[in-house]
Formats: sequence, structure tokens, C-alpha cells
Amino acid sequence: MYLFFDTETTGLPRNYQAPLNDFFNWPRIVQLSWSLYDADGHHWESNNYIIKPDGFVIPPEVAKIHRITQERAMAEGVPLLGALEHFVRDVKSSGHLVAHNIDFDEKIVGSELLRAKMENPVPAADKICTMKSSVKFCKIPSVRGGYKWPNLTELYQTLFQTNFPDAHDAVVDVKACAECFFALKRKGIL
Repeated sequence: MYLFFDTETTGLPRNYQAPLNDFFNWPRIVQLSWSLYDADGHHWESNNYIIKPDGFVIPPEVAKIHRITQERAMAEGVPLLGALEHFVRDVKSSGHLVAHNIDFDEKIVGSELLRAKMENPVPAADKICTMKSSVKFCKIPSVRGGYKWPNLTELYQTLFQTNFPDAHDAVVDVKACAECFFALKRKGIL
């Protein structure tokens, strides 16, 4: 089974190389979504949690990107611990983890698991990054020379010649990532 996942957060880390226990550096999860697919691309299950803020605030400038305001998260959100427990169970039962820019999401989830004093099965899992795997396929020039890492919208556009609506909603991003993954797999890129 493939587990595709994505997070929306309170922002970006100041230092991407900081240890995961540098809790002031790593942003908090605002939305955690994942879906399970079999090797043939058949969808089995989806899970989506908006997280109820506990000891943190969702900055308005970030809420403009993912559309999860402090008020919405307080009204619709669930405690982070329950969402993490469910995610960890599914990670343990899946064969592969897939995300677009998996390094970012892995660190965000890892920091939250450390905060919660929970086991982190993500580092031991087989991981696939659709961002890093598709650089040569997308061939988007970088200002520094060579090709840049494509964002999910750019990869989707390159594969399907259309955009997907509602980017930066973790549910939508997970579905788009899965579509891109299986298209790249059919093309022999993955």
C-alpha cells in the first residue's frame, strides 16, 4: 500500500536543518491529510483532520494561503494527538510513504510526534518524493542554472496540461500528489 500525505502548517521553519526538538523553529500542523492506495492506483481510504490549536495561533497571513483560520480550526478542529495516533497506525501498516516535498512534511510530522512524546515510524518507512523524482521530467529552468524543484501545481500542469483547484488544501494536494505519482509510474519515471 502507498500512503500519500500532506500537511498545512502555521508557517515555515526558520532553519530547515534545525533538530526536530527545536520546537520554536518548527511550525505547527493545522491540517493533516492522507490517503491509502494499492499498487494499481485504486483508492482505499482517505483521512483528513483540521487540528484544533492548543498553545499556538494560526497567523492570518498563513490562513490566507490554506484558508484555515484560527476561528475555523477552533470550531472544526480535533485534538492533534488523536490525528497523530491514527496517522501512525496507518504509516505502520503501509508499505510506502509518498509526498510532494516529503522532507518538509516528514520533519513537520516528526516534530509534532516529538512534542507529543510519540513513536515516529516515518524515518524507517520507504519514502518517495514526487518533487525530487520529477525534476528532470518537468525541466523547469532554475535561476541558478539547471532545473528547479517543481511545486505540485507545476508537476500537475506538466503531466495533465491543466491545473487542479484548491491547492494548499491538504486533502486536494494529497489527491493531486497521488494522481501525479501514478502518472509518473506509468511513464516509467518512478
